[in-house]
Amino acid sequence: MLMIAMFSTAVLSQVRKPEFEIHKRGNLWESVRDDGTLGAPDPNNRFQNFPSLDWPGGPTVMSKDDQRHYRVAGGLWIGGRQANGTLFMAEHGPFQSVSSGTYQPLQRVENYIERPGYNPAEAEEKITARFTTAAGLEVTRISRTWSFRPFTNAIVYEYIVRNTGSQTLTDVFIGFPNLLRPSYQDFVVHNGWGDDFNRADELVRFDAARKMIYTWDDTPSFDLPQDVGNFWAATNELRTTGYAGYAVLYHDPVKGGRTQPATALYAQLLNNERFFSGTSASTEALYRLLNGQDTSLQAGNDDRLSPFMLMSVGPYDLASGATIRIVVGEVVNGIPQNVAIQGISQQPRLTAGLDSLRRAMDRVKVLVDNNFRVGNVPPRAPAIRILPSPATQSITIDWDPVEDTWVNPLDPSITFREYRLYRSSRSFIGPFQQLAIIRPGRAIDITQYYDALNNKWIYNDRNISLGAEYYYAVTSVDNRGVESWLTNRNETGISAVRPPTTNTLDVKVFPNPFKLASGFPNRNQDNDIIWTNIPAKCTIRVYTASGELVVELKHNNPMSGQAVWSQLSDARQRPAPGIYFWTVDSEVGTARGTLVIVK
Repeated sequence: MLMIAMFSTAVLSQVRKPEFEIHKRGNLWESVRDDGTLGAPDPNNRFQNFPSLDWPGGPTVMSKDDQRHYRVAGGLWIGGRQANGTLFMAEHGPFQSVSSGTYQPLQRVENYIERPGYNPAEAEEKITARFTTAAGLEVTRISRTWSFRPFTNAIVYEYIVRNTGSQTLTDVFIGFPNLLRPSYQDFVVHNGWGDDFNRADELVRFDAARKMIYTWDDTPSFDLPQDVGNFWAATNELRTTGYAGYAVLYHDPVKGGRTQPATALYAQLLNNERFFSGTSASTEALYRLLNGQDTSLQAGNDDRLSPFMLMSVGPYDLASGATIRIVVGEVVNGIPQNVAIQGISQQPRLTAGLDSLRRAMDRVKVLVDNNFRVGNVPPRAPAIRILPSPATQSITIDWDPVEDTWVNPLDPSITFREYRLYRSSRSFIGPFQQLAIIRPGRAIDITQYYDALNNKWIYNDRNISLGAEYYYAVTSVDNRGVESWLTNRNETGISAVRPPTTNTLDVKVFPNPFKLASGFPNRNQDNDIIWTNIPAKCTIRVYTASGELVVELKHNNPMSGQAVWSQLSDARQRPAPGIYFWTVDSEVGTARGTLVIVK
């Protein structure tokens, strides 16, 4: 029994499923894990529907075809010598195997500009992982993101490594292995053609001036039927429109004055994976890769790869209680998506993305040098409400004024200028088109968009297609032109007329509570209350608190999953303020709820 228990414990330690959190604030999204690794929760599951260096980022849970993964997996290596001269290696990614250690729960701190107490000296999202390796090295990794320009395409990782043992460790190197793979999109949208030499089409370079390794998807080839590489015919778009790179932005001084990074290796993963994992390679072999002694697998600049990348910093001698601090930045940038959806003809324009990548990394370097303090802060983006109106086949977006209460925390003399309203008819990640600019100080905009009774800004989008789904966002801009990000987008598409559902599991009623007026811009709809997510054929009944039937609405529309009540009872009278009960009865189920009317 003891042997069985020991075996079970060993197996469980090998298959430990790490906890993860998602950086989901800006335009670059990432899953960070508590064991020091990066990427989707299962790096061997190529159809994992969580972000893994997604650009454009989101939504949080994606379908296969929506993924924009630029990374398969990433992680951390630490190697060196113990006091007796024995080599040690801690391997945390990028493959499935992770060295033994003790792990603490992830800590997430949100510091969003929309929230009271926002601190411009801190990132908007900060996720901290802490774990201790078998060699007694305590690792603290703090990852930071911002939603507003110019840092929305970057993630910054600060590593603090502390020797908790009693002995000095020598010749310590800290390494950052990565499987950056822009053509990952090729895999997911072409039904999984896999990693093989016919599909290994990444090109990789090392920028010594920026201490940055970067990669991009090579020009598509047409050697096999429907082999169009970076192009996906189903949506007529380029799938990989950016360059992905990571750089060492800061490191504590190393001994001996060695040029850093100590290693900047990129190698063909195919047929070589066994050399990059402790499950098949020796500690000494991995350490020689880490410290730069073994460069035998280094790829040439013209080689097309499924790349394994490794940058490292060192050597360090680490006395008991001493620490090492290193900061790594990750950036993805390239041509905008409204260009990408123009199709294969835009492939030559991808090279312009390299300049945007370099500029983005340079900006992040300034941010790190400034101890993560941003120089500009936009006004907070408003919380928006999106209301579809079946009666007028329109969609209304409204929000409470920001300009009345916002004060720039860095410079109170900077004032609010305008709102910008965006819409995408395609997806959560866009592309978005600008529908309107609304300036609170402009009389014509006050007349057209401001509801003084309810103190709301209202935009009524009538230029929509019946049944089509839309995504909206409203940003705020100050008098210098500094703009917030699309942080208030709806993750689920909104249509003016929702299609009917096959059940009654998600019936909703709005506005609820009803206060004075519905909020729809059309005054003929002031009293409208809408049930949505209902079956094509059903009956809606509203009752008073005492059980008296107020109204019965028969819904029979195979094209619509919404029904409207103008608040007229069957006796053509308006209901008094109070609490009401409603039911939706159909052949596929029944839903019940309460409705509050305040007048």
